[in-house]
Amino acid sequence: MELAIIQSAINLSTSDEKIVQEIVHRMSQVPGCAVADYSSDIDHNRTVITLLGGAEGLARAVDELFQVALEKIDISRHHGEHPRMGAVDVVPFTPWGRETMEECIALARKVGEQVAKVYSLPVYLYGEAALIPEHRDLSHIRRGGYEQLLQDIHRVSDRQPDFGLARVHPSLGAVAIGARKQLVAFNVNLKTDKVMVAKQIAARIKGENGGLSYIKAIGVNLKSRGMVQVAMNLLDFTKSTVVQAYELVRIEARRYGVEVHGAEIIGLVPLECLVDIVGFYLSIPDLKVSQVLEYQLLEKNI
Repeated sequence: MELAIIQSAINLSTSDEKIVQEIVHRMSQVPGCAVADYSSDIDHNRTVITLLGGAEGLARAVDELFQVALEKIDISRHHGEHPRMGAVDVVPFTPWGRETMEECIALARKVGEQVAKVYSLPVYLYGEAALIPEHRDLSHIRRGGYEQLLQDIHRVSDRQPDFGLARVHPSLGAVAIGARKQLVAFNVNLKTDKVMVAKQIAARIKGENGGLSYIKAIGVNLKSRGMVQVAMNLLDFTKSTVVQAYELVRIEARRYGVEVHGAEIIGLVPLECLVDIVGFYLSIPDLKVSQVLEYQLLEKNI
């Protein structure tokens, strides 16, 4: 039985376990909303918390999140490998099942307007919820990070927020709130401490440089683990797959005499994506989602 569900993979600019646990606890208490997954990385100094629920429950959970962030996270003191511009950096809404993109767009705009009003911070609408073409691309909004936004927000036209004043909040910074399709956050670790290798590989695998379309990639230094990482967002995993991304990174790494040291998926991943991976590496080209036992149990509501 197909349900109407909205997913929100919220990105926070902290890896502090106590703060994360408090946020998860408070959001877990919100009716109509479930915390499905969360994970932190100390090198990125970032946490991704994935929520599932309806529009009303998610809106309340986001408000709980901002209440804690206002008290506990100061973006002006944040240091980490991942691009960021706010304590609560990104709040996306993604439709699943019978849920529609139009409803996610409406939710993003409603939450964005409310957050700007209550917390007095600039809000940028991105993805399908963007009000201007320049704001569709999240990386364009976030270019230069918090430090560059401080300089540009009041004097560069396309850096004006969609809601709120053109002034960065002293501790919360700014936030991007949007609606988007399903995304897979996929990272590949490399057996080297030379971050320039990861940065050059990340540049090569992107579509605009002749690599794979529908992929955003950056090179990251994982100092705590003594290696580097190619961190990717697969914006359409059916057109540029996890298998293609992994194999291309592996091939490019060979050019530098570097081996892959495992990979990771951040947050939730669609079953179709996993079936594609299994089908490729086990040489089962006709493997289908419908062959997965749990899929049939859920589909038939058994």
